[in-house]
Amino acid sequence: MERSHWVAFAGILLMVSALFNLLNGFVAIFNHGYYSKVYSRGNRLLILNYTAWGWIFVFIGIVMALAAIGVFVGSRAARLTGVCLAALSLVGQMIFLPVYPFWSLFTMLVSLLVIYGLLAEPRHVHGAQV
Repeated sequence: MERSHWVAFAGILLMVSALFNLLNGFVAIFNHGYYSKVYSRGNRLLILNYTAWGWIFVFIGIVMALAAIGVFVGSRAARLTGVCLAALSLVGQMIFLPVYPFWSLFTMLVSLLVIYGLLAEPRHVHGAQV
């Protein structure tokens, strides 16, 4: 079965996004003062502290990596999971915009490309199902 190149590209970007989320989460968990030094309003970000958001990003990153493996295998459920997790990552990075705007914008762009790549219909493959 031939697959779309966008799906393969989105799978790679999903794995990269998972690594970004893991990196972001581990920094928030293990280096407690890193984000609070950058953002001067203390140790709270929206409704939770940085450590809680770090654990959320670690969880999202692990599940994203598993979904990326599923996308490489060709699972439709993994593609839908990848879309949902990329959207969740997009919202999480919107929350982190005041802390690191360029990093957040870059990660949000990667998440948007993942969503597009996983939802784009392959036009060059006849009879392919998305």
